[in-house]
Amino acid sequence: MNRDIIIAVTISFITQIIIWFQLNGQLVWKPFKDHPVLLSLIGIPISYAWIVCTEYGYRGFGALWPIRLLGFATGIISFVFITWFILGEGINFKTALSLLLAAIIMLLQLI
Repeated sequence: MNRDIIIAVTISFITQIIIWFQLNGQLVWKPFKDHPVLLSLIGIPISYAWIVCTEYGYRGFGALWPIRLLGFATGIISFVFITWFILGEGINFKTALSLLLAAIIMLLQLI
């Protein structure tokens, strides 16, 4: 796996984690719920991170589809674990199966 792909996957995971807190922090912390407009401003660096992720991913893969599929997979994987860790929502059969499918999608793009 080349350096550009590693950078793209890393940026994708970090961005997905930031998005989780931006969107779901309102369920955990009162300031997040009280200041949605301020929270929406985080969308600017998030958008920039996706632009950079796409640049590295396209350079690494030479195609756009793998980047989109990795973005989907990193979103599912990070969402499952953060939601479990922060909100205590268990991982049921459907969630576990979705997690497995996301991992397979990611692995298919990386091999």
